[in-house]
Amino acid sequence: MRDQAATAVVNARGAARVRGGHPWVLRTDLVRGPAEDARAGGPTVVSVEDARGKPLALATWGARGPIALRVLDRGPGARPARLADLVAQRLPAALQRRAALNLPRDAYRVVHAESDGLPGLIVDRYADAAVVQTTSAAMNAVRDDLLDIVRSVLRPGRVVVRDDGSARDFEELPRFAGLADGRDARVTYRLGENHLEADLLTDGKTGGFLDQADNQAAIAALAAAGARVLDAFTFHGGFALALARRGGVVLALDENPAAVERAAANARRNGLANMTVERANAFDRLRALEAARELFDVVVIDPPALAKRGGAAGLGAATRAYKELILRGARLCRTGGLLVACSCSGRMSRTLWEETCADALFDAGRAALVLSRAGAGRDHPELAGVPETGHLKAWTYRLL
Repeated sequence: MRDQAATAVVNARGAARVRGGHPWVLRTDLVRGPAEDARAGGPTVVSVEDARGKPLALATWGARGPIALRVLDRGPGARPARLADLVAQRLPAALQRRAALNLPRDAYRVVHAESDGLPGLIVDRYADAAVVQTTSAAMNAVRDDLLDIVRSVLRPGRVVVRDDGSARDFEELPRFAGLADGRDARVTYRLGENHLEADLLTDGKTGGFLDQADNQAAIAALAAAGARVLDAFTFHGGFALALARRGGVVLALDENPAAVERAAANARRNGLANMTVERANAFDRLRALEAARELFDVVVIDPPALAKRGGAAGLGAATRAYKELILRGARLCRTGGLLVACSCSGRMSRTLWEETCADALFDAGRAALVLSRAGAGRDHPELAGVPETGHLKAWTYRLL
């Protein structure tokens, strides 16, 4: 795809967002731009100007969807460039930043979109495999180039394309998943002492929820040896596996039969006979455990995103669901125990999450100390001043 010399003009509010460091210009703040984007022969990259013709930035261009421009470089010195060339320059730097973290695992995010100066692009590594995901029309248009760059920089044994996320719907991009290199998408990767298996073509997100890896290790380190643990919504068992290493009895729940099978296999793979995985609806199972007066030393509430779409009504319904889960979890947590309350819903702000957790604890009749308010792991860095790049909330409480 050849990038064309094209210009997009933004209104005063859009210009203020760019100058203020935000990487997105919404379509409502666009005065004019190219008629088409890369999917129909238009440009992938455009120069951004304010209404007076003053240069503001270099950005990728999308002719559809709520986000028209995703900033690559800002300032009057930003010059048009091929998008693939920018990726080739920035991916090695992103990889070097991850290497400097000295993570105790061989699965991590290499490129975190805007946070690494590459909006619309995700690259994850799982042991010898790399997963590439694009969420914008511009990055989608240069996918073949991206794959070549990933091959050159990461030297993976396998490359998987996971362009099947819901974020692509906003730019009217088709969903697609495929194995670009290699014959098998199943991979075994390491998180601390544990080894987990994932199918990078079919399992959630890009195969695993790597954004929680640091939080799983932190909670395991905080938990007392021999703790009795409840891990609701366990998926592949991330929290449960980490906590089972502490030697206690762990009950992990998930409603998805494939996830239950995978989590149970991961427990066997790591010799953790003290971990039981049960297929159950977490809402129903938490109520039943409460009715049976069960108590746990650690309760983890980490559901999938409950607030995806549906406007204010959808967010309200999700908030009520989160509140019920946290309330039940608090009632199941013994005095002195740990309650971990998580939301990966981007629409759930930190302020709303704080209020939801506080309301749930109050209604549960439990006082608690806040031990930490964490986000995604260090390999998923949030861009300062841009809360949209930090979707995960993981609050840890000590129940009194």
